[in-house]
Amino acid sequence: MLAGAVMLPVASIAGLPLLIPLTPEPVFAVEATRTPVRAQSFTTPDTVTGTVMVRGDYTVAVTAPVGTESYAHTADTFTNDPASAVQWPFTVGVPISSTFGYRTRPCPSCSSDHAGLDMTPGIGTPIQAMADGVVTTATEQGGAYGVYVVIRHEIDGQVVESVYAHMREGSLALTPGQIVRVGQLVGRVGNSGRSTGAHLHFEVRVGGEPVDPLVWIPADRRP
Repeated sequence: MLAGAVMLPVASIAGLPLLIPLTPEPVFAVEATRTPVRAQSFTTPDTVTGTVMVRGDYTVAVTAPVGTESYAHTADTFTNDPASAVQWPFTVGVPISSTFGYRTRPCPSCSSDHAGLDMTPGIGTPIQAMADGVVTTATEQGGAYGVYVVIRHEIDGQVVESVYAHMREGSLALTPGQIVRVGQLVGRVGNSGRSTGAHLHFEVRVGGEPVDPLVWIPADRRP
């Protein structure tokens, strides 16, 4: 008899059972070990420090860059106080696809020196007036700006203009010369004019010069 065999009875001959050996299949065991994987990690500081350099008769403060689009592509980019005299064009924070200042051209005929913010809450989203003021421009034929509105405000003794461009055709809610109140409907987000997708191009001009809305609008309306 084979070692480790099992004898099974089968049909008998002349009343005697026949036993056929059944050999078990061999069993294989595989032993595996886990090798630790080395990975890099880093920690960024909560604050960014600057370096002061003296060059001849002047001093230059150099601050490490945090990123050219540190607040781009994020919801809750800002918070809005509905009781404030100056508000954002949307009641809640929305994504920003292009920030103020230098940028990579989104299209061959687009400017690399961006005079405002491109805000992307979704096509058809209502746009509200930044502050009380008077409409100086409201047109469906704004060329590169498409359907757009300009509102003139007086804020803290300064002449300030807010611009709302690329709005949806047929959504224009204001007319030139109209007095508007903060939060009043201006139009709806669209894709008119020279635009690569539905968004609001929002500008703030102080004394005729564009400024970064994320810097100019009071910090208590931003996180």
